[in-house]
Amino acid sequence: MGKTYIISESQVSKILYEQGFKTIVDKVKGVFNNTSCSTQDTRKTKSWKQLYDLLVKMEKIEDGEPLIVIWGPNQTLYYTSDGNSVVKVMKVSTGQDGFGNTTGSRVTNEGLMEVSGKIRAPKTYQVLVNKKPIDSVLGSNKLSTRKDDEGKVHQAEVLTGILELTGLEPCNLNVYSRGVYIHGTNIERSLGRKASNGCIRVSNQNILYLLNTIKEDTKVYVKP
Repeated sequence: MGKTYIISESQVSKILYEQGFKTIVDKVKGVFNNTSCSTQDTRKTKSWKQLYDLLVKMEKIEDGEPLIVIWGPNQTLYYTSDGNSVVKVMKVSTGQDGFGNTTGSRVTNEGLMEVSGKIRAPKTYQVLVNKKPIDSVLGSNKLSTRKDDEGKVHQAEVLTGILELTGLEPCNLNVYSRGVYIHGTNIERSLGRKASNGCIRVSNQNILYLLNTIKEDTKVYVKP
């Protein structure tokens, strides 16, 4: 009868590391501790194209599929329909406190997501509250005076339309429940710098473009 050996989790990890399976171990651990995120691997990419090619190599996306890239360092959105050329470039404004996936914070989720829904207001520049239009229309740089039930004034509003996001990685599965999405804004002058409460702001003309062009299930990658 053969011998039975009992080994600990740390010993298993050590054996796998020694056999060259460090990446596998890290990814498996990430599934259980809910922190695994591909941004650890994509952080050193220098361009949207380099990022796209790496995501294909990592089997995060298929070669030739459309992709929206939110490039944090220069606060720019790049949309490619095939991975070969950029169809649209636009300035964005992401979370004023940076990037991350912490609930209850003013950071923008990072990593791979997808467009899971599209919402359009009846009028351009119309305000959306809780994703529903209200009887208020603002200009591109006109502060709101709306007060919520607690008396708080909301100077920054969601305007014109929304692209809802759903997380595709363990680290960003809370992006939908956090209410982080791409939307038009009444503070277009802030585009090009971090200024939002976590959402990804774009101009009202650009959210119309995205609503008319982007299909649901289109992948979105936020690189911090």
